[in-house]
Amino acid sequence: MPDWWSPALWDAARRGDHATVLRRAREELGWSQVQLGEKFGCSASTISRFENSRRGLRDVVVLRRFSTILRLPVEAFGLKATQQGRPASPGSTGLPSRVGYDPSQEGVDPVRRRTFLLAAGLAGTAVTAPNAYAATRGEVDPAAFLARRIEGVLLGSSSQVPQPAPMATLRAVLATARTDFRACRYVDLAARLPELITTAQVTHQQVGDPASAGMVAQAYNLATRALIKLEASGLEWISADRALRAAADADDPLVLAEAQRLLGSACRRAGHHDRAQTLTLTAADQLDLGGKTPDPEHLAFHGVLMCSAGYAAARAGDPDRAADLLAEADSTATRLAGHPARQQALTANVASHRVSAHYVLGNAGSALHQAQISQLVQFPDIERRARFLVDVALCFAQWNKPDRAYQTLLAAERTAPGEVRTRATVRRLVGDLLHHPQQAALPGLRQLAARTHVLA
Repeated sequence: MPDWWSPALWDAARRGDHATVLRRAREELGWSQVQLGEKFGCSASTISRFENSRRGLRDVVVLRRFSTILRLPVEAFGLKATQQGRPASPGSTGLPSRVGYDPSQEGVDPVRRRTFLLAAGLAGTAVTAPNAYAATRGEVDPAAFLARRIEGVLLGSSSQVPQPAPMATLRAVLATARTDFRACRYVDLAARLPELITTAQVTHQQVGDPASAGMVAQAYNLATRALIKLEASGLEWISADRALRAAADADDPLVLAEAQRLLGSACRRAGHHDRAQTLTLTAADQLDLGGKTPDPEHLAFHGVLMCSAGYAAARAGDPDRAADLLAEADSTATRLAGHPARQQALTANVASHRVSAHYVLGNAGSALHQAQISQLVQFPDIERRARFLVDVALCFAQWNKPDRAYQTLLAAERTAPGEVRTRATVRRLVGDLLHHPQQAALPGLRQLAARTHVLA
């Protein structure tokens, strides 16, 4: 071990006390928990939980990232310099399945097709009946519940060992989970997603083919999309990394491109805007857009990637680059004329990202002008409609129109209560409105603050 470490840090490393190593290294660099959190891409409270051992330091991705940030060798966290793997999370531990599964019988036995749904429904999980949480939904903080459930998978705190499942069953559960996400039913998603991830991992371990790898990647991609709505915690990095690793074995360029885009989103949240653009544009280059009639799925996703890259450019403070990338996304939408549903969805996505880009560049007036010419009915699902309305509310707040911001938030809540009551961005905006000089003129604001868990 290096001789420049303090004796206390050296001793903690020898004992395998990673929480103390983290705290000592941070203090010896003279950093606050806020500063370390900014570098890692999470909140100061998350760093505090890591240092107080309330959030386990077990995942290799997390440990390696801390070692890089703190300029420590990986051995300080009990890793080997050549170690590339990570402790297996639930569902990838190598434990034999309690119920055998022969992939050749998929689709033959309807009882076998229900194995996953029945097994995952044990112990009160909501995979088969997510509305089991409905009775307490008004009391549950959806953001905390979602983070806690996904954390159990990512950091290995769940003891459940699922059984493999047929691919048809996994696809059906994934489709339902995606519907939950698009409808902003995040409590239902939190109840369903961990079992999907762990079961997909067990199935891939047994089957080992590209299709099962793709299922693992898609499940982690969905988890990353959900985590990005919450306060940065570091969990999104782990989820995005696992999605990318699984996608590399999936033989599906769209799944891989989505994994790269979401890793770029995690980079963007941490302030690594150039890296975010590089990841996203590299993903776009891998899509097949050749020929007179390119694959409409590839074409549509190319537009999505241009939107993401444009937003990253705006976050980097580069308005010209942002405008160019969003214009390319718009141009891509025109090439989808033969596929009206895809064209409408991409056109709406471009409009939404233009609003977001103007907002982060500090151009609230331009953002609101863009919002006015956008038709809300263009958005293909509730999640995107609500996300657009929240962005408009942020623009009104930036323009010092708290009453308009508040009314737009209420409209967003009517559209999708789950989005407004879950997103960290909304909570910060509601907190700002509570302290605005005009807050007394916003009737019902404290009730909204309670519903969004801004008030304890």
